[in-house]
Amino acid sequence: MRKIICLLVVLMTAIASNASVGGPTFYYRFTAKPSTTGEGKVYASDKKEIPDDSKFMNYYGTVVYSQGSLATVKTVTATAYLFAKPEEGYFFSHWSRLDGDKEVPFSYARYTTDLVTITNTDIQNPKDAVFIAHFAKAGQVYPVSSDETLGTVTIDIPTNTNGDHVTMTAIPDPLCGKFIGWRRNSQTTLTKTNPLTIDVSNSTRGVYTAVFEPKGVEDKGIYILMENVGSQQFFGVTGLSEQTFDTDQRYFKNSMMLIPSTNEHAHSSPAFVLKVTGTPNGTGGLDNVVISSQGISTYMISKQKFSIENFLDDQYFIFASHQGFTGYLKDNGSEETGMSHMELIGDYHHPGIWNRWNYNTNYAWQFRLIDEDHFDENYFGARPYAGTTKDGKYYTTMYTGFPYECRDGVKAYTVDKMLKDGRAHLKLVPNNQVPSNTAVILECNGTTPKENRLMPLTSEPDSIETNLLKGDIWLMDESGDEANYRTLFDSNTMRVLSTDKAVFGKTNYTDYTLDTDESKQPLAYIANNTCYLDVSGMESAADEIEFTTENDPGEFERLKGDVDGNKVVDVVDVMLIVDYILNRPLRVFIFANADTDENNVVDVTDAMWIVNYILHK
Repeated sequence: MRKIICLLVVLMTAIASNASVGGPTFYYRFTAKPSTTGEGKVYASDKKEIPDDSKFMNYYGTVVYSQGSLATVKTVTATAYLFAKPEEGYFFSHWSRLDGDKEVPFSYARYTTDLVTITNTDIQNPKDAVFIAHFAKAGQVYPVSSDETLGTVTIDIPTNTNGDHVTMTAIPDPLCGKFIGWRRNSQTTLTKTNPLTIDVSNSTRGVYTAVFEPKGVEDKGIYILMENVGSQQFFGVTGLSEQTFDTDQRYFKNSMMLIPSTNEHAHSSPAFVLKVTGTPNGTGGLDNVVISSQGISTYMISKQKFSIENFLDDQYFIFASHQGFTGYLKDNGSEETGMSHMELIGDYHHPGIWNRWNYNTNYAWQFRLIDEDHFDENYFGARPYAGTTKDGKYYTTMYTGFPYECRDGVKAYTVDKMLKDGRAHLKLVPNNQVPSNTAVILECNGTTPKENRLMPLTSEPDSIETNLLKGDIWLMDESGDEANYRTLFDSNTMRVLSTDKAVFGKTNYTDYTLDTDESKQPLAYIANNTCYLDVSGMESAADEIEFTTENDPGEFERLKGDVDGNKVVDVVDVMLIVDYILNRPLRVFIFANADTDENNVVDVTDAMWIVNYILHK
């Protein structure tokens, strides 16, 4: 398990073992200047410390930096940290770089970063990377950011006057910031429209502040799908591969892998839902980063944290330093290198840690946020089998290392007891919010993840105590022994959800083993991120077990509001519903009687119905 998503623990072998002494020294200079003198000042550095006011200049490019590297390397990549300060009456517009004879815009943040590939080894002829800060004279209307570490702003007609039709856009930082609204001058009222279009006049002129607030990535974290720019594959922790970490090749063949975004697992497997925490560094990236998936994190394994560096607005590097060298996460697999593999879920690549010698898209990552603003395109959802259907609904089981809320009408149930007639009784999960490491059966509307979306939660719901469903997450350990990280199916004590009918059955439909020895009997394991019904407490469990939200026929006399079955509707029944909503232990609870409005949900509305009944309303 120590190698599952560890990005740092192998730096000693992945970097230091390949470090050579006496390599070439590369020389470079970051030149920064304002587009027009007098509109603002600039500063450039190879360090990201924000400078004090005295360091800003009309032209900055006098310092020559140097960087050593490996003996066999012909180029290196350095990071430029750029800072701009507008003069009074002007505001910052954007940064651009000189690419040959062309000027290419690349950032709308006053404090930003860029990458420079260096081949120059002559100190008298350093690589000269030229960056230009653009400022604009403040028109009748102009935008500012409430906090540029959380978001930036643009305007299509910076120097505007009455009669102009201008559009301002607020751009929240993808990892750290959340747009709240626009505030004009000293007004407190927020306009949430974005982009915001204004007809400039005496009544509309002024400063429009885009108000941003932090997402709480330091403590709450954010959820992402992480896609490699070069291979367009998603990063995940699946525990499927039988391969081990290859020190010589310096890439992970263990439980970390990348699969195409078109793969059916990309949006339906919890393995590809990553939680990221870290400290915003003020330039669009994060320090002190921890990535979690499947209930394990980089910090739990390595006891170290690493960094995420932003460049090109929506692309990032992931790296850590060790003994003076920096290792970067990249996709090692490609058709050209022959390092792509076919194992169980289809064609995928393995990520690895390498020194970044020069810019390559396989080192670059895009973070596709799973949140309210991006849930239509970046989603995680359930994918039931078409045959597992009942009364127009489809069913599947789910077991994740993170909490989530059911959306799109999906309902989550646990199995709280076995009924006298042998059926499994389903109990609705409170508020449809599933705690982490909770085995559930999901009632869905269709068979695709897009129809059955599940929103990861940054806070943990109350745990569920009584549940006959058990779950499984594959997390391969160092031994590679399947018995240590997978659950072997036992038809005497387990039932799994069928793929062709809505029952728990004795047939495990994941009958395969990672052992390639054909002389051995294939073993059946519980599928990754799925569940099984524990029937070990039953004397003679049926081969097929139906499930229901109803109680045993004849177990009680149907009396709406009589939650405890004593044939009296009183305040005790109200308190039982309150205990149910708060997920407290219950001595007795008749769901069908508690569900007074028969909407298959027991909530405060049902409690109020009983109160009104008692009061003769």
